[in-house]
Amino acid sequence: MIVDTAGSLTNAALGGTRNGSAVGPGGNLGKDEFLKLLTTQLKYQDPLDPMDGKDMAADLAQFSGLEQLLNINEQLEAQQGQFESLAMVMNNGVAMGTIGKTVMVAGDKVTLTKDADGVMGGALTADISANGVAKLTLFDKSGKEVGSRSLGYVTAGRKEFALGSAGSGIATEGEYSYRITVTDASGKDVPQQTYTVGKVDGMTYGQNGEALLVMGPYTIDFRAIVKILA
Repeated sequence: MIVDTAGSLTNAALGGTRNGSAVGPGGNLGKDEFLKLLTTQLKYQDPLDPMDGKDMAADLAQFSGLEQLLNINEQLEAQQGQFESLAMVMNNGVAMGTIGKTVMVAGDKVTLTKDADGVMGGALTADISANGVAKLTLFDKSGKEVGSRSLGYVTAGRKEFALGSAGSGIATEGEYSYRITVTDASGKDVPQQTYTVGKVDGMTYGQNGEALLVMGPYTIDFRAIVKILA
């Protein structure tokens, strides 16, 4: 994104007359105020001691330079809007291609389902930031803890974990949240980055026109996708 530094400086120098607002006493000098001031100065100058032509030329040159900076900034702003619109169209096109695919996004949600044998399971993935003894904790929609289990000693890196005994007391399939903590060598619990894995069912659009993907009960920003799994 283009930083609007030039615009801020130029607008401050030329004053507020470009957006129709009046400049109060002691305020900024805009284009109209400059021309009025110059005309008044020429009208009431002493005929025996007229304005120095060099000073007037320098003032005009300075004003012209500021006006050119403002015009350049307006052109950059217009181009920025075009680039952003083009990028959004391209992102939306790519987002549409994720429909039907399984993706991974940063989050702590997991969908638990039973297999043919009635065993509860779900996709649990996390980036482990430090070696240590890990623990998995499950929560229902109200935030109540409904299950947990030790994951044993784990090393740093991206890991996939089985639900295992953490789901033994859960009878209802559906949406839950989870947390994985690691107790490092110093005995401190270190939170890890967890991920939500699911299938993209469809796509909708936000108020700004950017694509939002529908993944089960969740609506996610396309840019939140970390990896397309399949």
